[in-house]
Amino acid sequence: MRIHSICVVKNENDIIVETLTAAAAWSDFIYVYDNGSTDGTWAKVLDLAGRVPQVVAFASEDRPFREDLRREPFNRRRDQSAPGDWWCKLDADEIYIDSPREFLAGVPARFDVVWAAMFQYYFTDKDAAQFARAPDLYSDEVPLEQKCKYYVNNWSAIRFFRDKPDLRWESGARPYPLTRAYPRRIRLKHYQYRSPRQIEMRLATRREAMSRGGFKHERRGRWAQGIVARPARGRHDDTRAPESWTERIVDSSRLTFDTGSDYVIAEAALPRISAPNAPLLCRATAGISRAARAAWLGVRGPRREGA
Repeated sequence: MRIHSICVVKNENDIIVETLTAAAAWSDFIYVYDNGSTDGTWAKVLDLAGRVPQVVAFASEDRPFREDLRREPFNRRRDQSAPGDWWCKLDADEIYIDSPREFLAGVPARFDVVWAAMFQYYFTDKDAAQFARAPDLYSDEVPLEQKCKYYVNNWSAIRFFRDKPDLRWESGARPYPLTRAYPRRIRLKHYQYRSPRQIEMRLATRREAMSRGGFKHERRGRWAQGIVARPARGRHDDTRAPESWTERIVDSSRLTFDTGSDYVIAEAALPRISAPNAPLLCRATAGISRAARAAWLGVRGPRREGA
């Protein structure tokens, strides 16, 4: 079993080396596609690719972000993959809690999709106060776990899919067909908001796309209040792009302080696990408990404390 990771990156200079170095511990290949960085990110990717054999500098092109950009490295490097291998949608600001190599080795062969439970880190009121006193504590050189301390497990999405003979990726955000989702989630840390400088760069990088309706989660009205209480479907109706990093400050009392352990998956707050191309499977298990669904699939249900 080999693991092929695809990372699309733009203006993540402060985190890209840490992310790729961590992913190289469990990936056999990491295909990095830069879609127009202006902050030195691509230079760091090239340097790392020269020192870490798993990192492959796939391409650097100034293109608008789309979810299907990953389709290009998948199709051009597919000949290095074989049935039974796994492909990972690796974001440039994600570091895994569970070892994907160990986790995926335990997934029965009949499953072809794995979802991730995302422990998402935010810049809080306490961070803002500390930044005012000592801004150097949030510089790019400070390791992530020293400056990012407050999180909530409020989202989950597909992160791995298994290679198989009939798999094709001709359009859309992921290949087809994917028919059976493993009913346990793999845990990762998602560092979207790391420092005032990085948040300003993030907003500037996405502002044009947001003005056209993209990145809906960034434009959501009452953004900070929705961090814990996930808004109802279709509530991304605020078209105004944020103007300052101060609009991304979150009340620390609503989050969990990171002690380095006890990353408990909040199943009730997350989207239901499903496979994109399995309508019969979804209907057959709709309306029953997760434990009953897991039993129907023939595996143990998800453990609330992760792997």
